[in-house]
Amino acid sequence: MILYIDTSNAEIMTVALGEDGKAVAKRSLKAKYKQAEKLLPAIDMLLKKSIPRTTFRTRKVVRGKVHRTLDLKGIVVVNGPGPFTALRIGVATANALGYCFKIPVVGIKSTEFNNLDEMIKEGEKRIKKVENKRSKHSIGSAWSAKQNIVEPEYGQEPNITIKK
Repeated sequence: MILYIDTSNAEIMTVALGEDGKAVAKRSLKAKYKQAEKLLPAIDMLLKKSIPRTTFRTRKVVRGKVHRTLDLKGIVVVNGPGPFTALRIGVATANALGYCFKIPVVGIKSTEFNNLDEMIKEGEKRIKKVENKRSKHSIGSAWSAKQNIVEPEYGQEPNITIKK
């Protein structure tokens, strides 16, 4: 399963889960100027409500509680073009989750797809390429988080004004 994050639209943000080239679950919400407050809760809700318990794998038992993690293969994030803050929030969240779960993160431009299904298909191809590169390195090798960072691409120069 792959997590998809799209904050490239200033008005609406979309998070989705995809598998075998199709969307398994999707959540779109209005988030104008509120991406920072709404992105992680939207991802959490998507995972909790849309995924059957059988998709989770048990990690370990700590103090009598079973801790489960979703079997994510990677994260695909739209990294441009789009609004500065919205893109930065989406990309930073994707990079942080990828680092935390030790899964690949890939960026995709919003101009490369017309709908969510196309994004899922292209995202899966890119995740497989990154997985192939990672598998060439031995488990104890120096495959680092730096090799797996996505950077936002804003599509234009910053528009900074000077006080009059």
